[in-house]
Amino acid sequence: MLSDQRQYEMTEWILREGKAYISEMAEHFAVSAETVRRDLNVICADGRIKKVHGGAVAVRPLMRDDSYEVRLEKRVREKREIGKRAARLIEDNDVIALDSGTTAEALAREIYHVKNLCVVTASISVASILSQKIQRGDFEGKVILLGGTVDPETHILRGGQTISMMKRYFIDKAFLGATSVSPAGIMMWNEDDGLFTATILSQARSAYLLAESEKLGERSFYLVAPLDAAELLITDNVYPISADMQTAIDAAGLVADIVTINGIVKKDGDTLS
Repeated sequence: MLSDQRQYEMTEWILREGKAYISEMAEHFAVSAETVRRDLNVICADGRIKKVHGGAVAVRPLMRDDSYEVRLEKRVREKREIGKRAARLIEDNDVIALDSGTTAEALAREIYHVKNLCVVTASISVASILSQKIQRGDFEGKVILLGGTVDPETHILRGGQTISMMKRYFIDKAFLGATSVSPAGIMMWNEDDGLFTATILSQARSAYLLAESEKLGERSFYLVAPLDAAELLITDNVYPISADMQTAIDAAGLVADIVTINGIVKKDGDTLS
């Protein structure tokens, strides 16, 4: 393996896992400990990784998905308000796609008073919420649940069959979640989720990105698409948008719609009333 490729893989390893030991990297790449140390000198230069005794750690580890149960209880207010704002964009006769995840579930709960709506999703939970709302008369329309392999934890359908089916549908509006949103673009921790989101983007006329403010400016593992793949970002005001992130948003022509969450705005780790 060439040194550039090895250093790239080391970087991704440390950012993904948060740390790595010299001994395990030497064994994995079949090189000496001294070679690993030289590689670390190179990859630590950009400040994302620093050497420590016996290995290296990520200065800012990649953002990863919490368990589904944790995500259900996390940022509930923010997701609800983001979902309400996103629901305003849904009109009669729309064909929409809802990405999988707890933010998509929050949006599904806020859909009311539209007619002839068609929703495509790979989330069993989203499909269940929407089916119950149709039964109650909250809106009129139908839900298409894609096929695939069921993830028993998240109740999401994944895999080649899911992506193949998604490619058969053409969408007016796509509502997408993300593990994080960095200046590089929309990012996911799970590669299968990222591939599915990218497929939705390829099939949609318009795409709206739904992400809580804590996700902005952070990096995750898999780059789904650049920021200009979406036209609107709906987020909250709990954490301020960094200068670098705002510059990237502006350069991409992405409009940021910020919903106000009263009483929990944070700055420098403090909670402000």
